[in-house]
Amino acid sequence: MRVFVQWVLSQRYWLVLAAIVFSPLPAVAPALMVLDTLHRGARDGLLTALAASAALALLAVVTGGQWREVAVVGGTTMLTGALIGALLRWGGLLVLAFQGAVLATALIAAAVTVFGPEHEVLARLLAERITDFVWGNAAPPEQAALIESFGPLLPGMTFAAAFLQSVGALFLGYWAFGLARAEPYFGPEFRALRLGRVLGIPAIIVVGIAFVAETPLVQNLAPIALFAFLFQGVAVVHAWVHARRWNAAWLWPVYILFVTPWAVIPFGGLSVIGLVDNIFALRPRKNHGSHIVG
Repeated sequence: MRVFVQWVLSQRYWLVLAAIVFSPLPAVAPALMVLDTLHRGARDGLLTALAASAALALLAVVTGGQWREVAVVGGTTMLTGALIGALLRWGGLLVLAFQGAVLATALIAAAVTVFGPEHEVLARLLAERITDFVWGNAAPPEQAALIESFGPLLPGMTFAAAFLQSVGALFLGYWAFGLARAEPYFGPEFRALRLGRVLGIPAIIVVGIAFVAETPLVQNLAPIALFAFLFQGVAVVHAWVHARRWNAAWLWPVYILFVTPWAVIPFGGLSVIGLVDNIFALRPRKNHGSHIVG
């Protein structure tokens, strides 16, 4: 794997080609932009993202619009990946980039909720776009009805999906960067992942309000907060396993449950652990210096 990452980084055109090939896959293409930005710098990372986005746009034109959706989504996520890489390079710590992703997604969700279309209108537009993207004009009526049944939850789910893709690109890109340098510092920094008091306290308030009120703003912010606490909970569990020198196989059942009908069990449990850790600090605090150099 290290050889593949180093090969991709060896020439920019290989990175652009890989980003185009993997553009339909969530998090992979933006992760490549995170990796390139960490490796070459913010300016060169942005240029790579622009080159890959332009190539996708040209491909959409040549194919008569068949790649239009991929070009729009892929280009947006690649530019986002470059920005995430620049943030990570500037802050030098995984936890700061994670907190930045949480804050940016929450601010965008709040801005769309306050200044965008009415919540019901936005939910209906998202339902139509999701149906068209997945099935086109041949959507089965029962599947279209299933999407529409989520109703007011769709905007919040969409913002949560954007947050998951951003964080997934952040983790994957940073892990690959350490792999290319043969420096395994992703693990220690991931085990120290946390929201912090500045973001954690508002997130706890949002989640608490979500249980007693169903305002559009809370509905759109609560999923982001829950997923942020989920990642923090996963980091806490990894920290426990590492501190006690347990075999990593103890973590497998947790991840396996995520792909079963009982996924709500680890999701809820780990989110609660992350929330509690944000208040009572279940892990010892450690200082991690920056491993990213120019």
